[in-house]
Amino acid sequence: MQDFSFTNEARGEELTALFAEPVGGLMPAPAVLLLPAIAGVNRYVMRVAERLASRGYAVVVLDYFFREGQAPDVSTPERIGAAVRALPDPRVLSDIDAAVAQLRRDPRVAPERIATLGFCIGGMYAYLAACELDGLSASVNYYGTVRYDEISQDKPASPLERVGELKAPLLCHFGTADRLISSADVDAFEESLRSSQKTFEICTYRGAPHAFDEHFRPAFRPVAAAEAWRRTLTFLDWYVGGFGRP
Repeated sequence: MQDFSFTNEARGEELTALFAEPVGGLMPAPAVLLLPAIAGVNRYVMRVAERLASRGYAVVVLDYFFREGQAPDVSTPERIGAAVRALPDPRVLSDIDAAVAQLRRDPRVAPERIATLGFCIGGMYAYLAACELDGLSASVNYYGTVRYDEISQDKPASPLERVGELKAPLLCHFGTADRLISSADVDAFEESLRSSQKTFEICTYRGAPHAFDEHFRPAFRPVAAAEAWRRTLTFLDWYVGGFGRP
């Protein structure tokens, strides 16, 4: 992994992410902006980046907490909730915009073939970025929240309210045993996407809890994780990589 420097011109800040070059692929390559869960950049996220790079994608891993120098304390459910509430959506989406802009200038990347992919809060940001940014090729959302309990300056609009703004094909993965995202909210999200005539696919995994892809946690469900990954690659290969097209 290499450093990936970019400028958030809207905020006047110089930031650094991580970059994984595609393995054995042709340049310029399709790219994925990878958005971690609230725990930030860890070995699990790095492994996801490596798996995507081995598929032929250039990957940038965004660090929400670069400014603070470290990820928040997520040792208890209460601290996780506090960290989620404290992370400002406008700041993260501004960073995503700046990172995508830099990717489009990078000679290693095909500028018209960039996707977002994220887990938990990162899945939500992957989706919200596809609502805000023009020109993304696709977005993949692993169990990102659908509805906020309350609106604030840091969380100005619930994800469900932004469906009409979606500008890219969307793939979502949700477990039916997720304590944080109800089946009713997933159904409402799907109905809103359908009524808005968006290009989307929602996949549900019976009995899978929140964070079912994280192999280092008790929530891990190997069959659901394997099936979600297979579907994710099929989706990215079609809309971004061009690998699956006839």
